[in-house]
Amino acid sequence: MRRICLPMGFLLLLIVPALAGHSPPKVFLRIHVQTTGEGLPASQATPLSIPPNGETILIRTLPEITERELIDAKPEASGGIRLFFNHQGQVALNAVTAQNEGRVMVVMLNGLIIYAPVIDEQIANGQLVIPHPPPSPVLLQLLQETAQKNVRQASRT
Repeated sequence: MRRICLPMGFLLLLIVPALAGHSPPKVFLRIHVQTTGEGLPASQATPLSIPPNGETILIRTLPEITERELIDAKPEASGGIRLFFNHQGQVALNAVTAQNEGRVMVVMLNGLIIYAPVIDEQIANGQLVIPHPPPSPVLLQLLQETAQKNVRQASRT
């Protein structure tokens, strides 16, 4: 009996997450904001070296926005990309840019910093323009696929 239960248990562990739609994302988008670290436990602030000069800043450990809030990614005529976010992402982007003027917003794709502007104005339309293309054309395609998946999942609920 034990010989049957153990393999069946492993099989169940493999199938259930796939059926529940818990496949890991193919691309990781993380948007963090700079913090002073004041009043935060060490676990909630992470030092990060940002390009081009390698300046080290503290960012909030938990991202403000992730690939889960992405609903579209379009190439710009200028060569950059425009990211569109769902309602939750729009609210987060609006709040982060309204409350953190003068601080750095860090946009990361698969752990690489692709954009780190100083916040100079509030972004209320839920769209973030990155002025240059991602490090790989494949990443734009993966962003678009992730956005399409998010839209499909949202339409089911």
